Amino acid sequence: MSNRIKARRRLPVSKTSQQTGFGLIEILVALLILAIGLLGMASLQATSLQQTTGSQARTQAILLAEDLVERIRANRPNRGTYALADEDALDCNTGFEIANSDLVQDDLDEWRNALACLLPGGNGEVAVVGDVVTVDVTWSPREEVEDFDEGELTLEVSL
Repeated sequence: MSNRIKARRRLPVSKTSQQTGFGLIEILVALLILAIGLLGMASLQATSLQQTTGSQARTQAILLAEDLVERIRANRPNRGTYALADEDALDCNTGFEIANSDLVQDDLDEWRNALACLLPGGNGEVAVVGDVVTVDVTWSPREEVEDFDEGELTLEVSL
């Protein structure tokens, strides 16, 4: 015999026997990542809804404040009589009709009714000092949207 050492050949071990269950773990990890992503998307959607509702109320408050300032500007000689102190918020009257008795009082009544109808718990104050008109609009949170902040807006305009 020759001096050769006979090497024993090892038979290759199949890879499937070494990786048993690895595909299942990959699927479970993928499902976990997908679930976390979907929860994040749902949270983002809820926050977006809250912010949209808040900005919608703030926009409405700005439009209502500007409306009253324009009414005062149109009736400039009587601007001092537009002062409105802090009063309790009105309930919305969908059948509201102006009395046609006093222009200033009609403007204020119509404006306060619009506040009540267009903003949840909407209320307002008006201060007129010389040519400077300050309109404060406040509203309370909507009941159907949680974590909706109370709102307050102050508009100060020089006529």
